[in-house]
Amino acid sequence: MKNIRTVLCCLLLCGLSLPAAAADYSRTPLLAGPVSVKNDSVAEVALSTPVSRRQEMAQLYIEFAESPGYSVTRDGISTPRGLASLVVTLSGDDGWRYTADIANGSFQANGVMPKFVMLPPRGVRLRRMTLRGMNVPPIKQVYWVEGREKLSAPGTDEDLSNCERRRCGWREAMDYCASRGGRLLSIAELKLMYAKECAGKDLEVCRTDYWSSAEYAPFPRKAWYVDFRDGEAVPVLKTRLADVRCLVPKGDAAR
Repeated sequence: MKNIRTVLCCLLLCGLSLPAAAADYSRTPLLAGPVSVKNDSVAEVALSTPVSRRQEMAQLYIEFAESPGYSVTRDGISTPRGLASLVVTLSGDDGWRYTADIANGSFQANGVMPKFVMLPPRGVRLRRMTLRGMNVPPIKQVYWVEGREKLSAPGTDEDLSNCERRRCGWREAMDYCASRGGRLLSIAELKLMYAKECAGKDLEVCRTDYWSSAEYAPFPRKAWYVDFRDGEAVPVLKTRLADVRCLVPKGDAAR
């Protein structure tokens, strides 16, 4: 118990916060009660609350019950038998299985937030969960955590003036254009603008890339930008920085 408290204090001092404290995130419990995962076996349970992704980001938060012999650190969960491993899979009505591995997650206090290998598409109903692992502490609860990406890049904030002063992230760009009463241009509109302004030219305005309004369907943490060096559309993470052009009420494109 003393070790767990020490780890909790260390994590909080290092700047890690529990998901419940994040203002723009929702948490939905998925288990009707605690679950134990035995070594070399699979635990399969029906979700107490079926969920589907509505927001840009979706992740799991696995909360472990306090148990003697387990130690949670920023690098993983250690036990007398070695490090713990755990893979969680959610099954959707679309017939696909969406997997999250704690090896790709962030460890916090008495739990871990594993990231999905591929995000479930928006609107797909998720109803069942399977858990497979080794040396796994008793699981108190698994939460479905959902919200929007917060940061464009380490050390930056979501100030919309970023889009006026310098390049900004996709979500900031979307909000910035909306604040002007307009919207981001589509891929087709940006390609047409490239053809008119930059094709075959070497201008400063043509040496950058511009966010489009389109998300990248196979992996919604990405969106499309158009590179004005060659007019090609490229899917990149929404946290990347790019320039912004908005379609405002008068029909003018403003950087």
